[in-house]
Amino acid sequence: MPARTTSPQSTALVKRQASVVTLPTDVSQRRQVDRYLGKLFAHADASPIAAALVPWFCDALPSPQSRRDYLKVMRDFVGAMREQGVEPLAVTGKHVAIYKAARLEAGDRPATVAQAMSVLRGMYEQLGKDHLVPWNVVQDIQAVKSPRVEKNTTPALSNAQACQLLHVPNLETLVGLRDHAMLYTFFYTAIRVSAMTAARVGGLEQVDGEWYIHVREKRGKERRLELLDATASVMRWIEAAGLKAKPDWPLFAAVDRDRVTVLNRQLSRDAIRKTIKRYGRKVGIHVDGVLQADGQCRRGVGVHSLRKTAINDALQHGADLRDVQEWAGHASITTTQLYTINTGEEARRAARHVRIR
Repeated sequence: MPARTTSPQSTALVKRQASVVTLPTDVSQRRQVDRYLGKLFAHADASPIAAALVPWFCDALPSPQSRRDYLKVMRDFVGAMREQGVEPLAVTGKHVAIYKAARLEAGDRPATVAQAMSVLRGMYEQLGKDHLVPWNVVQDIQAVKSPRVEKNTTPALSNAQACQLLHVPNLETLVGLRDHAMLYTFFYTAIRVSAMTAARVGGLEQVDGEWYIHVREKRGKERRLELLDATASVMRWIEAAGLKAKPDWPLFAAVDRDRVTVLNRQLSRDAIRKTIKRYGRKVGIHVDGVLQADGQCRRGVGVHSLRKTAINDALQHGADLRDVQEWAGHASITTTQLYTINTGEEARRAARHVRIR
């Protein structure tokens, strides 16, 4: 499909309008996603584009935060293309390759650019399936390789650091009780942050004296996580926050600025990230990224570090790899293996089995 020809005046208008299509704060409902995509693609044939993208988008991304992340990629890409006078349905693999190179040159992290490429590949695959973009163009876009990303660079905490972090929150305050319950839940369930933000009070369930939390994780998968030693802390928070009779409220709800009023609003991933980093700094844990001499960025401890810490701790204390895979909700055991810390002892044990004489 050829690109639309536009006058200088209309091109300026397109640039201006593309730059002001701000992301909505709430994209939990399909109609909100559909409305935003309609605005984003207002200068193309918005209705069929939205019709092609909304089902894929909403079914693949149950987390509102993930939806906003994907929509941001789409918004930035569409804006960049329109600055060059290229409409979304006229994009080719060459345009995507140039966009990738420009982002890397601008200093974006390879992991960030790789995520953007993944979003664009998925987006154009759906447009191709609905015959809005020729399939050979979709294949060209799919052929644009993502930048190489080093796996498993998220730092984990030592057992001592995890214990230090766990005891930073002030249990005399509502915020401290909530944060203590969150930290315990991270360490004893290896929960993903997207599942934690979406967890509801009504998702708690007691079976044979043990407490569980029902959550929705990646790709909409429903899971039941046992709280174990996190139970007491979670129940103390629920009691203090008055959430027992509010099953539809977020399990880890936001607290108002007065520090005593609990709000019917879930904490964002960014709020949880900032909380972890604030507590980490208090006990001297490295939480900020540092640019090293080789140009690589040494990552600081963040939210995912808590999940990695829990998985590492289980493996180091003798948990079976396949049991950990099930507990962590990894689709493949190779993902679980990435979390294994090599202490050197593994290599020594292996070497003792060599019988070359």
